[in-house]
Amino acid sequence: MTSSKTLLFQSPPIQNESLIGYLTRIAELNRYPQMSWIGNLARVDVKDDSLARMSRSLNGLAKIIGVSSAEMKSLCYYASANGNHSHVMLSMGEIIPRRFLQGPNERVCFTCLHEKGFVSGLWDLKVVTHCPEHGEKLRTKCPSCNEPVVFNRGRLLPCLPGCGYRGSGEKCSDSVLGLMQLVSNKFLGSGFDVSKHGFPRQLEDSDLYSLIQTISFLGSRTWREGSVVDRGYLDFMPELTPEKMEHVAGALRDWPSGYFKFLDGICAGKDAPGGAIAMHWMFGGYYKCLVEAQKRLHFLFDGLQDYMNERLDGYLLTGRGNPAVLKVRDRRRYIPGFVARKQLRVGRQEFTRLVDRGFLQSRVFRTSYGDVACVHRDSVREYAEVKQRLVGRRQLSEELGISLHALYSLSVGNVLKPFHSPQKDGWPQWYYDRKAVDEWLNDLRALAQPISGVKQSLSLSEAVAAFNKQGVSYCSLFHAVGEGTLKLYRRQKDNESSLNCFHLSRFQLKSWYPSLS
Repeated sequence: MTSSKTLLFQSPPIQNESLIGYLTRIAELNRYPQMSWIGNLARVDVKDDSLARMSRSLNGLAKIIGVSSAEMKSLCYYASANGNHSHVMLSMGEIIPRRFLQGPNERVCFTCLHEKGFVSGLWDLKVVTHCPEHGEKLRTKCPSCNEPVVFNRGRLLPCLPGCGYRGSGEKCSDSVLGLMQLVSNKFLGSGFDVSKHGFPRQLEDSDLYSLIQTISFLGSRTWREGSVVDRGYLDFMPELTPEKMEHVAGALRDWPSGYFKFLDGICAGKDAPGGAIAMHWMFGGYYKCLVEAQKRLHFLFDGLQDYMNERLDGYLLTGRGNPAVLKVRDRRRYIPGFVARKQLRVGRQEFTRLVDRGFLQSRVFRTSYGDVACVHRDSVREYAEVKQRLVGRRQLSEELGISLHALYSLSVGNVLKPFHSPQKDGWPQWYYDRKAVDEWLNDLRALAQPISGVKQSLSLSEAVAAFNKQGVSYCSLFHAVGEGTLKLYRRQKDNESSLNCFHLSRFQLKSWYPSLS
């Protein structure tokens, strides 16, 4: 007598049914006390093996159950084709990180089990905390008889005989229900109408991975610099998940007003005296992480910019709560002085000189923490641009081909004015604005004439060297050229970056200064 390894009672998989739920349903249909008995027939340890290893044994399970391999494969999350076991490919072809799935899953909607008689694959997602159809919380034990949901069981309903379950009576909020329906639409293609909830359009048009990342980021509430965005959802305990989901759903609903209220919760001290905002440390961490993830969560970053422009307009950040992170695209008028110092990379003394000399527009705000010196953002940006162009005296003299003393005479004679100097603003060193130097050289080139036709010419350095004893200097020569007494000539082949390309007529020099011989 031969024994058959095909189950006596068979049933095809139900659409959107999970693999473990399907095996449990088949076990109950064939009166097996545990669904692992089906795996033993196919030599698959469904109790201990991961879904990735089980996916390689689906053909054996299909033969035992009496269905096609394609039907079994549609129930299983299997490793992606590139061999990366940290990600799984869903039945619709989308790849997501494995950590977003919970397996084996023991969270179920008891109303769905009673009404539909199968375990949904949607419940395997960690971000799903409530049933998208009934709004009931996913539970690990029956709310009526308190019988726990065991993974390796032989019945869909783990309830005790005579349980009489009639619903838990607890429903989630309308915003959480809408978010669960949006996840179901992405994961199962359910087709729920979520337009009434006012979710951001970018989120509704995104894929499942982006939606999970958004929920994970907003739900973590433990933002730190350098943290990984899509690991945030694993940072809090499972029993707190529904509570966090209320915050996430409230932030995404009625965009952007709900998001603004969410940011109000992490931006403490908004009613501080003197128009000051004492930022909570969590707001700084949130901003830093969102800057790092703005390419993936760009609509959250744009919403944060709108929040700072609309809600925080007219307020001022104090030194509490690490407000230094607010250094990019926040568009407020004033920033604290220590933030400006970090942006300009200057010390306290140099910063004080910039304020005292009027390079930075300063204003003192009275806050609950005392007087806070702040500077106008535009003045910081303008000086930062100038600072990048500043060149030292020695470097400029080498580029112009003149001595330090000659450059000093040009500065004292107001021919080439320095941007910083000890005489001008008490700066310990001399600095020139390269933009002003280039404009001065361009004016000289435009004024100079071709040297062709001039019989005897001298370069500026030759003229100063030949007639220095008679009192000729670079400063006097440029003043004479500016007044039109002397004509300036230029050789095209000479170095354009120095003053050696400019020449003067020896005859004009003698006529201009009679004592010259």
